[in-house]
Amino acid sequence: MVAKAASCGARTSRIGVVPSTASAERASVARLPVSPSTASLRMRTTRRTDISLTGYCGSSKAHCRSPDCQIDFGHCDALSSPEGPSTEKIRRPKIGTAPYGPNVIRSCAVPGTIALTFDDGPREYTEELLGLLERYNAKATFFITGNNGGKGPIDDFDMPWSTLIKRMQLEGHQIASHTWSHQDLSKISHDQRKDQLLKNEMALRNILGGFPTYMRPPYSSCLPESGCLDDLGKLGYHVVLYDLDTSDYAHDSPDAIQVSKDIFNKAVDPWKVTDKSWLVIAHDVHEQTVHNLTEHMLRKIRDRGYHAVTVGQCLNDPEEYWYRKDPHGPLHADKEGKESRKKDNKGKPSTFKAITLDGTCGVNVTCVGSAFGPCCSSAGYCGNSTAHCGTGCQSDFGRCFWPDSDKLLPNGTTIGIPAKPKDTAAGWLPIDKDKDAAKRPVKSEAGSLVKTGASVTALALLTSAVVLLG
Repeated sequence: MVAKAASCGARTSRIGVVPSTASAERASVARLPVSPSTASLRMRTTRRTDISLTGYCGSSKAHCRSPDCQIDFGHCDALSSPEGPSTEKIRRPKIGTAPYGPNVIRSCAVPGTIALTFDDGPREYTEELLGLLERYNAKATFFITGNNGGKGPIDDFDMPWSTLIKRMQLEGHQIASHTWSHQDLSKISHDQRKDQLLKNEMALRNILGGFPTYMRPPYSSCLPESGCLDDLGKLGYHVVLYDLDTSDYAHDSPDAIQVSKDIFNKAVDPWKVTDKSWLVIAHDVHEQTVHNLTEHMLRKIRDRGYHAVTVGQCLNDPEEYWYRKDPHGPLHADKEGKESRKKDNKGKPSTFKAITLDGTCGVNVTCVGSAFGPCCSSAGYCGNSTAHCGTGCQSDFGRCFWPDSDKLLPNGTTIGIPAKPKDTAAGWLPIDKDKDAAKRPVKSEAGSLVKTGASVTALALLTSAVVLLG
């Protein structure tokens, strides 16, 4: 039944899933109705009229953006789908010691670590946030939402989001899922929850060649009685919450953000660094979080002697368990590589590179995130042996480990990992002795984005080690 007036709801249209809850502030811009004749015409001709949270039809960004748009009653951003095949048939083994759903992760396991996490991005402030993390030699985890807030899909290569996501990975941060369009997973059906996760997997596959095993439910809502936790467990996800909520979403002004700073201080200050760790939630969609709160937290982490790490690191979970490889991706690697070369009119390698598909590395192609190993040898092949990662390793196209250094060097810079043991950085794999391996691509049948070495126990963070960042 098509709506005959500008108002809409349960009796006028039935498309999609249950309406999600969202703030009144975000919905208020969609309160004004369009004229009945215009609304009816749009519904008849395009079938794409969208329904605002407050029950009015329209086609503006305020009406259509997720999660505000009621996808039970109109065509919303949430109903769009990434290109390429579904990830549903990808094998999802549960490996490693980090708990999978229906269990919930609420804290870190390694004393002396603080895992900063950022939800809902990428958005306009994310690039500045990455620069700030780089200045402090800090790592973080980004819980990525695929198409929320009217930003467009993350795998649209005409938008800046895919480049930012690739930068996150290249700079050693962890990428995790925050669903496709930020729906409340406790309020939708089994099939709708599955749709929210699979679509985000497809979009991240199109960018990176694989998708995460870690996720955080929007609104931190995943009630057991709804079946949500069981569904996430069946999809092979680590379900991550937090034990330190900065409440930055409620204090996004230069004065109010002090409340979030005080929350962080009050939690961290009483503890000895050797006795405590924290799993922190914040949001890179808020200006004051990026321009004010994050640097405050990073200074506190440095001054107190904590180590800013990813969620995977704070759980002692090796990076090869953070992602699942998809043989169908990255979908646009060739297209993006051509665009990068076209824009680079000085003949220098582009800053952001496509992940190798065949084990070779060089201009515009990196080993980081591939199934062949993170290091690019002098001969231009990816691997994880001494010959790949040591002398002659090309740091512009992968990660390198220099024999006279205790730290992993992604793109030629240290990343602030504890000095000992050597094999502690995210993505670093145990060294083997096959020096000739650097002359040929490594054959890989791995199901993850990073090739697993002979031993993963060396990847555990040394719990007593403390480094001063900066």
